[in-house]
Amino acid sequence: MTFLNAIMLLGLAAVAIPIIIHILNRRRAQLVDWAAMQFLEESLTSRSRRILIEEILLMLLRCLLLGMLAFALARPFLRTGRLLVADTADAQDIAIVLDGSLSMTLESAGASSFQRAADEARQVLEVCRAGDAVSVVLAGPTAQPVVATPLSDLDAVRRELEGLRPAGGSMDVPRALNEAVRSLAAGSNLAKKIILITDGHKIGWDLDGRKRWAFLAEEAKESLPAAPVVIVRTLQIPKQWRNVCVGGLRLARAVVGTDRPVRISVTVANTGVGDLEPEGVRLAVDGVELEARLPTAGGQARPTGRIAEGASATVEFDHHFKASGPHVVSAAVLCPDDLPGDNQALHVVNVLKRLPVLVIAGERSTRPLGGDADFLQIALAPPSEERPDPAENLIEPKLVVASDVASVKDFDEYSVVVLADVPRLPASAAERLARYVQGGGGVLIAPGQKADKDFYSGWTGPDGKRITGCRLVEFIDLPVADGAEQRFVHVAPNTIDHPALKLLADPSVSDLASAQIKRRWVLASDDEPGVSVGAAMDNAEPYLIQRQAALGFVLTLAVPLDREFSDLPVHECYLPMVHELVYYLAAPSQPPMNIQPGQQIAFPIPGQISHGDVAEVFTPDGQRHAAELRQRRPDAHRGWLATFSHTAAAGLYRLALPDKALGELATRPAVARNADGVGGVPFVVPGNPEESKLLTLAPEDYARAAEFVNLKRAETLSELTHAIKGGVPGSEIWRVLAVLCAALLLAEILTTRAIALRRQVHLARPVAFGTDQADVEAFRERARQLLQTPSPRKEVPAK
Repeated sequence: MTFLNAIMLLGLAAVAIPIIIHILNRRRAQLVDWAAMQFLEESLTSRSRRILIEEILLMLLRCLLLGMLAFALARPFLRTGRLLVADTADAQDIAIVLDGSLSMTLESAGASSFQRAADEARQVLEVCRAGDAVSVVLAGPTAQPVVATPLSDLDAVRRELEGLRPAGGSMDVPRALNEAVRSLAAGSNLAKKIILITDGHKIGWDLDGRKRWAFLAEEAKESLPAAPVVIVRTLQIPKQWRNVCVGGLRLARAVVGTDRPVRISVTVANTGVGDLEPEGVRLAVDGVELEARLPTAGGQARPTGRIAEGASATVEFDHHFKASGPHVVSAAVLCPDDLPGDNQALHVVNVLKRLPVLVIAGERSTRPLGGDADFLQIALAPPSEERPDPAENLIEPKLVVASDVASVKDFDEYSVVVLADVPRLPASAAERLARYVQGGGGVLIAPGQKADKDFYSGWTGPDGKRITGCRLVEFIDLPVADGAEQRFVHVAPNTIDHPALKLLADPSVSDLASAQIKRRWVLASDDEPGVSVGAAMDNAEPYLIQRQAALGFVLTLAVPLDREFSDLPVHECYLPMVHELVYYLAAPSQPPMNIQPGQQIAFPIPGQISHGDVAEVFTPDGQRHAAELRQRRPDAHRGWLATFSHTAAAGLYRLALPDKALGELATRPAVARNADGVGGVPFVVPGNPEESKLLTLAPEDYARAAEFVNLKRAETLSELTHAIKGGVPGSEIWRVLAVLCAALLLAEILTTRAIALRRQVHLARPVAFGTDQADVEAFRERARQLLQTPSPRKEVPAK
């Protein structure tokens, strides 16, 4: 507590006045001896005690009255918060950053955290002074400038806040603050402030990314006259809340075809407080509900509905997509909770009818299964009882001998290219294949004994780096000595780290580890970004090396895929291994249907585009926006491309195109327009499952951020508003003291009146000796007689 008129505290000396008067009154009393006093001592003692109490009570009331009056005149100021920013009279530019993440939809006291954040933003506008200008940034996975430049028209800013909705996903704090700095740079005032209103969720702050925070500090230093004050207002979230979320929706294969079913795994997690028991998990495809199943918790053999706090469970479905094209798969957990926004997950599956694969073999053979790629070709399109015709398989292989590779006009017509024991490629073909990988194509290299190690080790891409990501050191052939046992090496399952081989890593379900390798290449991986060893053999030599080249991947095996070098083709794992490798390499060549927040939608148009055709996108909030139509680059696929960049919000997007541009896709259930006219090719921006865990920031986390920016924490709304309008959070309490003074004065008057009535000091009680009819003379005479009559004496008995 402070005093705005402290000199008036000298008035507290007046408290001594009632005490002095009380002492002086007691000293002024005189003692008078009176013979009859002995009969009244007992009565006077009781009366004196009561009088003393009454006088002390009156004295205290008068002292309190004078003291309270002195306090009121001193104007006491009671602080309710801290002074975050030094007061200044200059106009200021203010950037308000609203946390629009999924966790801000959590409700408390009938309002979501985002609604409370918007209300506090309006309170900030109310306390802005003349000349202040305000901009607004909606922070989510990307930063959306709602009011891009600071406006002094605060009513316009209020209107923008009215229709604002959370973006979903996780808030990227460094990106949001960078956007706020850019908006402040467009303002004209010298004083700069950033207000971040959030629920304190730790996800998205990226405190380990020190380079990003250092870039933010450097950006603010270069673009602003002074480093802005970043005021973080952290809203309170409930301590007890219930939440179960869909933590993931994953398909067993990266490429899905119409040839066979695919397994869909749904992960359900309990991120709230206390155990929960969902009714089940429901799977739907293109809006058609298929079935609902109970989740299976970890370590349990049978499905159970109960999920313990902090635990997760899995539900698995098998579904056969009969039609090619995009399909929207949704998984929803049936459980009412406090954060319903994460109870559903969406995933777009682009189902293929054909997956063209080009197999380039070193040479043909007239012997059955004697060629370099004969086993591989059969494995890619195997006949079966259900599909006796190989043409019904998803993978459509085309075999070309290395000497005829010049006949391949365009590698872009194939999703994957396989080099099976190819000695070397012509320079033109090697250059075109390198560009093919850079554009998103996949290449699988299985070099044989005839492979030219100088060619593969010197084969570089447009970036000047080795296209294979490794060197072919030497070819090893394990000879058999007379009378000696054949020596082999094997793939070590515990070294498998590549996604395409994960299904084969368990020896209990795969026989990959038993495959005998007798001839192989020794590979030496490059120490370059994007190069990794996906599996090794039991002699520690690499078995598979991957290199990511721009958009595509190259996989190099140490062993060819035919029978001459290992017995792998006769093992059960051979077919699924070949298929998984092809699916993995083909995935980047497919248009991405599940994209990250802020990633551009880029859809290659399969049909025709005419002059005047337009493309538009329906966003998750129901808004309609124009998309861009442009021709593809000459060095990439031919045709047209539809692009859209505003994908900050999590949810389902639909790219609407004319039917002739979509071709047969226009008839697919996931693409066709509904009764409201909404339709188009679906795309999904997934949310971040970590957003559902509500991990709040600790004081040391704020301290780490404060190493790069001038960060202040506003614990109350009062601290926040005073940081804008100036002054110290708090209020004067002299009015309260004035009311107390009036109450004390009234109490003193009433107490004085009550004491006076008790003592009856204002009344004179008359004493009457006899009546008016009494004879005074007769009374006097009777008195004389009584006085003259001697009083009778008692006789004292003789001793």
